[in-house]
Amino acid sequence: MKTPYSRSYFPPAPILTVQLAVPEEPPRLGPHQALVDTGADGTFVPTAFLEELGVPVVYTTNARPHLGTDRHRVWVYEVDVILDSVRLPGIEVVGDDWSNEVILGRNVLNRLLVMLDGPKEMTDVRV
Repeated sequence: MKTPYSRSYFPPAPILTVQLAVPEEPPRLGPHQALVDTGADGTFVPTAFLEELGVPVVYTTNARPHLGTDRHRVWVYEVDVILDSVRLPGIEVVGDDWSNEVILGRNVLNRLLVMLDGPKEMTDVRV
């Protein structure tokens, strides 16, 4: 599955198209463009998306937002992340009150073979 980099960012950034679902249910949210962030430990999803899905909070913890230095109390949810025909079940995601974009971190990316072709500005996920 190949996806062109998004030119909404400068410089252009790797993205993937994702859908979200309550675990083991059909996808109910998306498709949304998700930023591929190999430097992020976890995946961030706008809290409004998670509330729309109706998934409960699994636990709370402290995390540093991607653009900040101070740790904040965050809520962690469990969802299924769907990329094309690949369903990743039971992914823990942080509810993000600071952004309106999905950010795919290493807890998702480490389950996939992802190739970032910078010169061609193409993200390729191989199943």
